[in-house]
Amino acid sequence: MPAIAPPAPSGMLVVLAPELLELILSYLEPQHLTSFGQTCARARDFIRPNNQILWKASFLQVWDHPKHVWSLLTPSARAVNRDRESSWDWYREVYRRCKAFNVLCRCNSGVRPANVEDIVPPLLDVLDTASYSDIAEDGSRASLNLEFLHRLLQRCPEFDRVVHDYHKDIESISLPLELLTDSDRPITRSMLARRVTVPEWASRFHTFYGITQREEDSVRSKAAARALVYDWSVTAPNADFGPLVKDGSGTVHWQTVEAIGSLMHRIFATTLKAYRLSVSGFQVNVPFLLPPSPVAEDWAGITGTWMGTYAFLDYRALVHYNFSHNFEYPMDLGEYEEACGDLMRLKLKLGDSEELQQDRRLQTDLPYCKDLPKLFFTGSSGGRQIGRPSIRVRGFACLTPGGRQVRWRFIIRYAGSDQWQLEGVQPGGIRSGGIYGLWSHVDHDDHGAMGPFFYAPSELCDPSD
Repeated sequence: MPAIAPPAPSGMLVVLAPELLELILSYLEPQHLTSFGQTCARARDFIRPNNQILWKASFLQVWDHPKHVWSLLTPSARAVNRDRESSWDWYREVYRRCKAFNVLCRCNSGVRPANVEDIVPPLLDVLDTASYSDIAEDGSRASLNLEFLHRLLQRCPEFDRVVHDYHKDIESISLPLELLTDSDRPITRSMLARRVTVPEWASRFHTFYGITQREEDSVRSKAAARALVYDWSVTAPNADFGPLVKDGSGTVHWQTVEAIGSLMHRIFATTLKAYRLSVSGFQVNVPFLLPPSPVAEDWAGITGTWMGTYAFLDYRALVHYNFSHNFEYPMDLGEYEEACGDLMRLKLKLGDSEELQQDRRLQTDLPYCKDLPKLFFTGSSGGRQIGRPSIRVRGFACLTPGGRQVRWRFIIRYAGSDQWQLEGVQPGGIRSGGIYGLWSHVDHDDHGAMGPFFYAPSELCDPSD
C-alpha cells in the first residue's frame, strides 16, 4: 500500500473546530496571519476581513487597544470621536497601518509613494491612539504604538522625506526656479503655504515628528518657517494674538504651530545645544504622558517647573519683511538669524481663581471646552543672569474646543509692570510635551515686536550642568 503523505500544517489546522482555530490564530501578528491565509482556500476564507474577532486579536499583538485612549477623552472629545469609535473596523485598521509601514520601508530602495495620504493619516492614528496603559517587566509604562513607530523610524532612515518631499500637487505648483534647483531644497509643507492649501494632518504630523536633519541645515526651510511666524497678519485679535485660527473659534492653527516648532527646536539644537532641550518627537506627544499632579484639581499639570525660551528678529528686519509683502520681490528671511532669550525656568502653581478671573489681562472672548475647568496660575520666571529684576508670571490653561489640545496664556510682569503676553498651545494634549506659541506686547501695539516661544515640563528636559 503506497505511503500517504501527512497533511501540511495548515491543512491540519483548518480541520480544527472554528473556536479552537480562532484561539490559535489569535496569537499571530498580522503578517503571519496573512501568510496563513495564503496556504489554501479554506484558510483564506477563515481570515476573511469580516472576522472581526480574529483581526482584533491580531491587531492587539502589535498596537495598543484604542479604548484606553478613548476612555480618557473628555465628554466633548468623546462626542467628536463617537463616529470614529462606532465605525472602527479592526481589519481595515490593520491594513492601513501595515500598508503605511511597508510603503515607507520600500522608500529605502528609492520607491516613492503614490500618495502621501496613504501614509501620514494612518501614522497619526497610531499616535492618536497610543497609550501608556501597558506595564513593562521592569515596572515602567510602555506603549505598543510608540514601539511600532520606533521600529518604523529604525527601518526607514530616510523618513525625513515624508515630512519634506511629498505633496500630491508638487508637480503643478509654480515655484521660483531656485527652489527646485538649489541643493538646499527640502520642500516642506510650510514652504508651500502661500501656494496651496496645506492639509491640517500634514502640519500636525510635522509638529509631532519634530525637526528633521535636512530642515535643520536648510536656509530655505528656515526662511519658510520665519515667513509664517514673523508675519503680522498670521494672528490677530480674533485669535488672541496666538497660534489659533483667525475666525474666533479658538481652534489650533496647525500650520503656525508647525512653523514655531521648526524655529524653536532649531534654536535648541544649535544656539542652546548645551542644554539638550530638544523636547520633541512622537514619544512626548502622547496625552497623559506625565503622571497626575500632586495637586488634585490641577488636571493640566501646571504645578512645577517649565523650561524654555523665546526668539525674536531684529526689529528693523521684522518691519522690513512685513512691509515688503506688496513688493514684486518680497524680502527673503533665509539669511537672517533670530536672537533668543536666556534659558528660562518658570516655577508655576495654581493661583486664586476668583481674583485672577477678574484680571483683565486674563480675559478672552474665544470659546474653550468646559469639560474641565479653566485653571489660573501664578509663578516666577528665572534665567541664568545674575542681578536680573524679578519676573512674575500669571496666566491660565484651558482645553481648546473639542477637548484635545490645551491652550495656555502667560502674562509676563517685568520691572513692576505687565510687559508681554504669551499665547500657546500644547499640541500633544493634557500633560504631554511642550507648549508652542507666539509672544507680543500686552497692549498689542500696531506693528509691535513679536516672535515664537516654547516651554516644556522640566521632567522631559535634560539640561546639562
